[in-house]
Amino acid sequence: MTTAFRKYLTMDHDRGVISARSTTVLIAGCVMVFLSTGSFKANSVFVDDVISIYRTSYIFAGTAFVAQPAVAFIVAGIGGSWLQSVSYRSMGVFGGVLFGAGFVYQGVFGYRLHQLFIAMIITAFGGGLLHFAFFMSYIEHFRDKFSVAFATRELFAYLGVSMLPPFVEILNSDYGIHGAYLLLGALAWNCIACGAVLKPVIGTTRESSVNQMATQDKLRTIVENCCCFRCTNEPDGVETPGCSSIFTIFDCSPITAHIQFAIYLIVHSLLYYTFTAWAIFLVPFGTSTGLLTSEAVFLSTAGGIGGFMGKISAILVFYLEWMNIIIAGVIPSCLICTGLFVYMVSSDYILMLTSSCLCGFGIAFADSALSGIVQQYLCSYHLRQGLAISYIFAGVFMQLGGTLSGAILDSTGSFLLVFGSMFFANIIICLFSVVLCAMDKDIPECGDSRSRNDGV
Repeated sequence: MTTAFRKYLTMDHDRGVISARSTTVLIAGCVMVFLSTGSFKANSVFVDDVISIYRTSYIFAGTAFVAQPAVAFIVAGIGGSWLQSVSYRSMGVFGGVLFGAGFVYQGVFGYRLHQLFIAMIITAFGGGLLHFAFFMSYIEHFRDKFSVAFATRELFAYLGVSMLPPFVEILNSDYGIHGAYLLLGALAWNCIACGAVLKPVIGTTRESSVNQMATQDKLRTIVENCCCFRCTNEPDGVETPGCSSIFTIFDCSPITAHIQFAIYLIVHSLLYYTFTAWAIFLVPFGTSTGLLTSEAVFLSTAGGIGGFMGKISAILVFYLEWMNIIIAGVIPSCLICTGLFVYMVSSDYILMLTSSCLCGFGIAFADSALSGIVQQYLCSYHLRQGLAISYIFAGVFMQLGGTLSGAILDSTGSFLLVFGSMFFANIIICLFSVVLCAMDKDIPECGDSRSRNDGV
């Protein structure tokens, strides 16, 4: 072991090292979400090509492309089980490998529709592992400031939405669909480096000097034996967020114990239905109105710019401690409905760009806001399982967004009905958000909440 590393192990970790490490984790998460969300939105560039080359329908194309985020969310929902045997870093690195490998597979072998499904599922598994590892790592590193840190990271998701689709359209024009996917896969493999920087928090201000020594001794043993960071990193054996307990996948007790959380799930899931249907079919909708693909792709850019502003607004509202379900659910859903209505009544390019910006703002703001207030509807005992369920429900509704929207297009040929279904979904979001606001704010504690909360 080098002298520098020995010096690092004996440093006072309360004086800046944790802050520097947490900042690194924050930046890595920003890069990861930029690539993962941006690459999903970039798939909209390929929809018309896939339908033409593979001679398939919208329902199959939509189902294939939406499998990337949908399966990722489901994998993230059950990812806690894997954390019993691997570290954040191992999960992040392996997730990064899979995330890029799916795109590379599509670039090399993607000559049939089933191969596109395989590619998207490989990418989805990698994305799910990355998202879960970073989500739990953010909780550990930022704790009281988690909502602000999470919202900051999500800013870069919509930078990816605004920047990657035009970039991928250029690649598609110059190198074709297979060359574009190969280069996208090479870009996505940067997530391996993002996962590699994930490390546990060492030495918090609540630890005594004896506990710090015990933690440093454990780290020294881990490094010398080339092992991963595992469970019970606290000297007394208490679980921490870095070692999430095994999720019982079919345990729905958070829903049955907290009716507020059940309503929250409806609101949260319908938002993801809206996002995927809007994200996948926005560019094809633009081309159906007579726009060139090179013009229609800027509808995604406008949506990304709006989303970026929505994320900034969410950070500001969280910082000012103004966030509530009306601001998180009702206002964004009204903005989204306004944008969708303009899509349905006008084909003017400027108005469509404005509508995309408005929809992007509403979806992005609601995404950060709802993710940041979920803990208000769960007791500490059900928090982890509730988070898992919210991921799984989001994944199912994301898949539904692609499949149902594709089925509507195939059966009617009308993009207006697709946007109409999203409009109806956001009416429900608005109504259920009002119901949630009117309900009792007190969430009863369940089971051994106190002991469970000690590990969070």
